[in-house]
Amino acid sequence: MKLIFRDRQFSYELLRVIGHSSYGCADISECLSTAYRIKDGDFESWHNEWKNTADRIYSIAKNCLKEGHSVSAREAFLRASSYYRTAEFFLHEIKDRESALATYRMSRKSFLEASVLLDPTIEQVEIPYENVHLKGYFSQASQGKGRGPVLIVNGGYDNTAEELFTTAVAAGRRGYNSLFFDGPGQGYALREQNLYFRPDWEKVITPVIDYLSGRKDIDPERIFIIGYSLGGILHQERPLLNRGSRPA
Repeated sequence: MKLIFRDRQFSYELLRVIGHSSYGCADISECLSTAYRIKDGDFESWHNEWKNTADRIYSIAKNCLKEGHSVSAREAFLRASSYYRTAEFFLHEIKDRESALATYRMSRKSFLEASVLLDPTIEQVEIPYENVHLKGYFSQASQGKGRGPVLIVNGGYDNTAEELFTTAVAAGRRGYNSLFFDGPGQGYALREQNLYFRPDWEKVITPVIDYLSGRKDIDPERIFIIGYSLGGILHQERPLLNRGSRPA
């Protein structure tokens, strides 16, 4: 299916961000109006127009927060985060690392500003991994009480942890806590820590499970995992059944 663009990649990425509208992380009209301003197949145009939209929505979020409209601010911050992520997506094609990093940082910053306005708020976590810590988020179930089940959300080749929030929302509505994070080759780990993908992904997931097992608010016998795209391949290469988890 192609939407607006003849370029398959552009059409797919537009559909991808529109899909986040189901969980308040995008607005269909904002996405379409942005897309119609983009020159088909032009990476620089893609970045500029999505960033223009992201900047505008981020400004709305800041103004709403200043006026005490926390719900509107939260919603706008989440949308801005998605649009900044989308703006950054093709920058590697034109090898503009400086702009890519600045745009990624705005996506993460917008998400962090939204996270403190959520109810319950999202907890930033650091997962011990070799000689560093992986950045991630712990989201409590909407009706969470006591030691509940937890879903690990494993991103794929081009996901960022912030994009995985939509899965955390869906999981929370169904009584699951969730942990979504950036592993080597993804999001913060790649851009800020220069950590790259590795084939033995059990060396990544095992520390994540160990971290969760030490928390008092989750049931270590009910740890589940779901993978997006490449993430679905990574975590099933060597199933972790002996660790008390079950592949999704």
